[in-house]
Amino acid sequence: MRISWLCLMLLVGSFSHSWAQEKDTVDLELDPVVVTGTRFEQKKRKVSAAVSVITRETIERSGEVNVLPVIAREVPGFFLNDRSMTGFGVGPGSGGNISIRGISGSPNNRVLVLIDGQPQYMGIFAHPIADAYSASDVERVEVQRGAASLLYGSNAMGGAVNLITRRATKEGWQGGGSVGFGSFGTLVASANARYKRQKFHAMVSVNRNQTNGFREDANDSFENTTAYVKVGYDLSSSLSLSGDLQLADATYYQPGTMAMPSENDRREFERGRAAISLDNDWGKVSGALLFFNNFGDHVFQTGFSSRDQNQGVTFYQNITLIPGQILTLGVDHKRFGGKATNDNLPPPARIGLGVQHWVTETDVYAHLQQDIGEKLTANVGVRQVSNSQFGGKTLPGLGVAFQVTGTTTLKASTSKAFRSPSVVDLFLFPPSNELLRPEEMWNHDLGFQTELMNGQIGLEATAFIAEGKNLIQVNPMDIPPVGRNTGSFSNSGIETQLRYKAPDNFGVVVNYAYINASGNVLFAPTHNLNVHADLTAGKFSLVPSVQVVSGLRTSVDDAMPKQSYALLGMVVMYQLTPAVSLFVNGRNLLDVDYQLENGFPMPGVNVLTGIHIKR
Repeated sequence: MRISWLCLMLLVGSFSHSWAQEKDTVDLELDPVVVTGTRFEQKKRKVSAAVSVITRETIERSGEVNVLPVIAREVPGFFLNDRSMTGFGVGPGSGGNISIRGISGSPNNRVLVLIDGQPQYMGIFAHPIADAYSASDVERVEVQRGAASLLYGSNAMGGAVNLITRRATKEGWQGGGSVGFGSFGTLVASANARYKRQKFHAMVSVNRNQTNGFREDANDSFENTTAYVKVGYDLSSSLSLSGDLQLADATYYQPGTMAMPSENDRREFERGRAAISLDNDWGKVSGALLFFNNFGDHVFQTGFSSRDQNQGVTFYQNITLIPGQILTLGVDHKRFGGKATNDNLPPPARIGLGVQHWVTETDVYAHLQQDIGEKLTANVGVRQVSNSQFGGKTLPGLGVAFQVTGTTTLKASTSKAFRSPSVVDLFLFPPSNELLRPEEMWNHDLGFQTELMNGQIGLEATAFIAEGKNLIQVNPMDIPPVGRNTGSFSNSGIETQLRYKAPDNFGVVVNYAYINASGNVLFAPTHNLNVHADLTAGKFSLVPSVQVVSGLRTSVDDAMPKQSYALLGMVVMYQLTPAVSLFVNGRNLLDVDYQLENGFPMPGVNVLTGIHIKR
C-alpha cells in the first residue's frame, strides 16, 4: 500500500480549507457534553472521573498536523515524547510516547487511544501508532485521566484518549485545504471534503507531512501520508449506520543517540483501520454495535518485519429503568496478534519469530449511574475479563459528583485498571514468558470544577493517587532473562486548569501538573506548566504559548541529571480575505537546548509558514 502524495496536492487545488479560524479566541466550553467518562452523552459536571475536552476550534487554531501535540498542550498531566519537526516513527528509540500522570511504558502500552470509542493499538506490541492521528480527521478529543478500564478494558491504566472523528453536518459540500513550508525542508499539507444530503453524509481527507530532519550527525528524515474516508446513513430517526477507513504510510529514519548516531536505520510502516458502527437511540434505550479491524506491516532496515492485527466487536446499551437512572450493559470481544521475523538475529534470540500468535479476550461490564436528588450523582460498575492466556480478572469502580452550587461541583472516584500482557511479552524474544499475569492499578481521584465572573473564568483541580503492581519487568540478574510480574509504582499529584475569556477577543488557558512519581519513571516531569493565549486585533490573530518543565527524567540511569527547560512558541495569522488566511508558526523561539530522552536532542528554533483557505 503506497498512498501517492500527489493526490493531496490535487485535493488542495480542488477544495477550500476549514483549518482557518472559525473562532478567533480561546474556546471556553466550561461544562461541555461528554461521552468518554460514561458510554452516553451527559454534562461534564455529572461525570465523576477527570475528563478533559478539546474542541475542533482548538485543534484548528493550533496549526498542528497531528492531534497529539494539541493534547499535550491542553490537558494537564499529559506528556508527549516528541522527537523532530514532524512525525514520531515506530520501534525502539522512537518518539510518540504518551504519558498520563507519569504512567506510560516502553513500548507505550499503558495509555489507551480510542477512535470513536474503539480501541486502537498494534496487535504485537500493543502500543498506539502516533503518526496515524491526523488533526484534520478529528472533531473533538476527550481525555479521561486516570483508570478507564471499567468501560474500555485493557491498556487504559493511565487513562483513555478518545478521538471523535469528523462528519458532514451541513447540507451540500464543504471542505478545506492548507499548505505550509518550514525549517529543515519541512512540508505539511492537508485537504478534506465533506458532503451531506438528507440522510447521507460523507467525508474524505488526505494529509502529507515530511521533513529532511535537523540532525547534522545522523539521518532523521521522515515522511508520512494518511488518507481517511467516512460515510454514513440515517436508517431512521433512531437508527444510523456508518463506516470509516483510515490508511497511513510512513518512512522514518531512526537517528540514534548523539553518542551512537545512525545514517541508515530506515523503518517503513503501513497502518490501516476499518470500522463499522450501528448506533441506536430509542429514548429509554440507546447504544451501539461496533466492529473494528486495525492492521499493519512494518519493515526495518535491521531485518525486523511484522504483520499484525487487532480486531473485535463492541456492543453496549444504555437503559433508563427509573427517572434519573442509567444502566449501561456491554460486551467487548477482541483478538490481537501477528507474526514477526528477523533473520539477522542469532538463532537463540529468534524465540517466537516466524510463527503466528493470537490472544483473545472477552469482557462483560455493567455501569449504573443514579441521580440522588437534584445535586448528587453516584455511579458504580464492574468489568469481568476473560483472557485466553491468564484467565479471569474483575475490575470494580465507583464515584460521585456533587453540585455544591449552580457553578461548582465536587468529584470523587476510585477505580481499578489493568493491562493484558502483549504478544511480545508472552511469545517473542528471550524475555517472553507465557505465564505472565496482567498488570494492575488502583486510581483514586478527588477534585472540583467551578465557574467565576458569570462564566468568564473556569477553574478545575484534581488530586490523584495511582498505585500499580504486577508490572512486567525483566531482572538483569536472570540468565536467561525472563519477564516477570515483579514491578510496582505509587504516583501521586495534582492537576489544575484555569481558563479565562474576556468579553472582547482575548482568552488564556493555564495548565499545571505536579507528579510525584516513584522509581525510574521516564516521561513524567515533576512540574509541567503550559500557558497559551489568543488575541485578535482586526485581521491579525496572535497565539503565544509557553511551556515550563522541570524534574524530567530522561534515562533510567540514576546518575543522569533531570531535565528542566522553558519553551516559547507563537502562531500568527492574518485574515487576507474571508476565505483566505496566512499563518506563521514558530516553535522553540528561545533556541533552548533540551532533551526528552537521553541522547536525543530536540530541534532549536524552527518556523513553519503557509496558507489556509476556506469557503
